[in-house]
Amino acid sequence: MKHKLMLGRYIEGYSLLHRLDPRSKLAGMFLFIAAVFLIDSYITLSIGFAFTIMIMILSKIPLTYYARAVKPLLLLIAFITLFHIFFHSEGARLLKAGVLTVYSGGLEKGIVAAGRMTLFISFAAVLSFTTQPDRIAGALSSFLRPLQKLGLPVDRLALMLSLSLRFVPTIFEEAERIWKAQVSRGFSLAGQPFKEKARRIIALLVPVTVSAFRRAESLADAMEARSYRLGAPRTQYRQMSWQQIDTLFLLSFALPLYFISLLN
Repeated sequence: MKHKLMLGRYIEGYSLLHRLDPRSKLAGMFLFIAAVFLIDSYITLSIGFAFTIMIMILSKIPLTYYARAVKPLLLLIAFITLFHIFFHSEGARLLKAGVLTVYSGGLEKGIVAAGRMTLFISFAAVLSFTTQPDRIAGALSSFLRPLQKLGLPVDRLALMLSLSLRFVPTIFEEAERIWKAQVSRGFSLAGQPFKEKARRIIALLVPVTVSAFRRAESLADAMEARSYRLGAPRTQYRQMSWQQIDTLFLLSFALPLYFISLLN
């Protein structure tokens, strides 16, 4: 767990969430997303956070891992918060600094928007930490299977999702390795003007891109060596089995959706 990027990683464990059918977790995530979209106040936001923390505890994964999953997106969360704070003029005026004025309504909208984003990221982390990428792809493929009659290439979409989930952490690991190698050779962005920083960062992207293409080519060769063919009938090594606990888990997601809808 030494790498900084946590979102998109699978963490092996034996918790209840690890043992659940991936379809119940994916369906639960869709219900939770619907509930998060309805959040519009501090009360409903607190319900969302309480439920999310409960799910995190059930995963038996340290909360620090979830904090590390959110950390790379803190700048985006801060931008969303400030946008709402400074561009919504509802409620009582709380602060005026030059041309900028902060209103109570804008502050609430900013905090709620930041909370929504944090909940999205946190629950995505729960799903990725407790479910292997191929299992997530298999669950999505199962949900999309009826659309196959309409000509939708379900198996290809599932394969693309599975490879994407596996490759994103790998690419970040490669970028981190190249960064450390360059730093050991005296590479530094400290004290450089913006244009020079941009030029050096772009120069780093070249070896990262080349490495990604090499890995993709190696993967394609490995799949071809194992006689993988697009359009061929697919089988699954691990069969999914829906149990009663999966039904109870999915029904539990109706609670935050119900209470948040009730309080709106």
